[in-house]
Amino acid sequence: MNPSINHPGPGSDPGIKPDSAQAPAPATAPILLRNTTPESDFHSAIFSRVFNHRRPSFSSSSPYYPTRLPFGYCKPLTVSDILACVAVAKAENKRISIRSGGHSWACWSVRHDAILLDMIDFEGGVESIRWEPERGEGVVSCASAVTSAQLNEFLEKGKRVFPGGHCPDVGLGGFLLQGGMGWNCKNWGWACEYVVGVDVVTAEGEVLHCDKTQNEDLFFAARGAGPGFPAIVTRFYLRTLPLLPMWQSLYFFDIANFKDVLEWLIKLSPTASPTLEIVLVSSFIPQSSPKPTLTAVFTSFSPSHPSALAALQPIHDSLPCPPSSNPDHPSRFCQPTSLPKEYAAQLAGNAAPGFRTRSDNAYLSNNLSPSQVATALEPAFSTLPTKQSTALWFAMNPTSRRTLPENMALSMQSDHYFSVYAVWKEDVDDEKCDAWVKGVFDKLEEDEEEGTLLVGSYLGDADFQFRQAGWRFWGEEERGRLEGVRGRWDPRGRVCGFLVGDEAVDGGVKRLDIGGTA
Repeated sequence: MNPSINHPGPGSDPGIKPDSAQAPAPATAPILLRNTTPESDFHSAIFSRVFNHRRPSFSSSSPYYPTRLPFGYCKPLTVSDILACVAVAKAENKRISIRSGGHSWACWSVRHDAILLDMIDFEGGVESIRWEPERGEGVVSCASAVTSAQLNEFLEKGKRVFPGGHCPDVGLGGFLLQGGMGWNCKNWGWACEYVVGVDVVTAEGEVLHCDKTQNEDLFFAARGAGPGFPAIVTRFYLRTLPLLPMWQSLYFFDIANFKDVLEWLIKLSPTASPTLEIVLVSSFIPQSSPKPTLTAVFTSFSPSHPSALAALQPIHDSLPCPPSSNPDHPSRFCQPTSLPKEYAAQLAGNAAPGFRTRSDNAYLSNNLSPSQVATALEPAFSTLPTKQSTALWFAMNPTSRRTLPENMALSMQSDHYFSVYAVWKEDVDDEKCDAWVKGVFDKLEEDEEEGTLLVGSYLGDADFQFRQAGWRFWGEEERGRLEGVRGRWDPRGRVCGFLVGDEAVDGGVKRLDIGGTA
């Protein structure tokens, strides 16, 4: 049995204020300590659920991933376990990091001298999902480590769906806190708009519910603060949508036709059917191919085949050039699909276990012409550094043109979402892939003239270890309010934030200036 620390009882710390409606049961989950746990066991606990195999080191430093040595590790099963971890963190003057289990490019949860709360088994994981009929039709709640696929499998029985992440294995916690660019985001809106409440444990050990009528400032932060959320989310309350059949058209194009294809997509996106999600991806298909292939994907959420046909036929009739003729990867028109099928395809297309990754992203200005956008993005789409790497353009219009809901930290968006994902196997390629990603965004910044090209960035695909000074993640008003919420609820920075600039200092804690705004 691994060594563990004895939990102080919830009543042993005056800062802990459990919900008076339900006194927490005694803590049961052990905290593994770095100094008393065999290194191999501790390393396995810390990294077994880390997506990116380019990781912080336990024993040496690198320019980008310096040594991060967590103080402890816990898989809380109950709120009582979380309260006990908070009490230990306060008693030992340590910080707390949280892992839901997503695609964390920066390994947000592995933090120096912090106690890592791995939420994978909290309240039974998938067993935590339940309907919340008193909150309205179709409202559901779940723990933060539940994945989009798990939630939608549950919802399917009630003929409902949640616009969660496209990757089936991503925990909802980080996805929702960062805004959530989910299914059909261009029409249905951001996933965090569907959050109607959260249960949290604060940095001082208070157990709270937050929504539009109580603890409104934490509710504001829960919808867009990302890793800067100053508390521990234990449960999300979510609106859902009626489940609709899915239909898909998919076209492959030669990379030489990039400008024609992207300009075509940009022009059709604003007036395309509101049932349609539109994505353009550059990747090597197959990986033995000497150059990247473009894949334009149109996914329709429609009640019937005739309605899907009405959405997809205008696309099919307006192709800018003939699709590529590859018998192994033929284009398809208005074919039935489903979330389980799309989740399986996404999982198959993700980086295999053991790969190293680096991502970055940008929102491009709505004022750019289709030609200007295509010219700016062509170098990234046509020069992928490895056969596993990809580049993506995600259509956001008309969501990007409407006023976002009030009381929501998420405040950065545009018509054009662009991201790159460098993926490689061996550390000898670190420098090459770093240079490629940096070069892509250095070039965009060189072409920038007084804010006419770039407007900001999305937290979900950002790595603050590499971000450029002045990149914007929130509007000015929202950023100021978010800083105030963090200062009020976690003035000492007990809950780990945005990674760069907020590491523990001499056993203490330090808050982060969260940088640029819109």
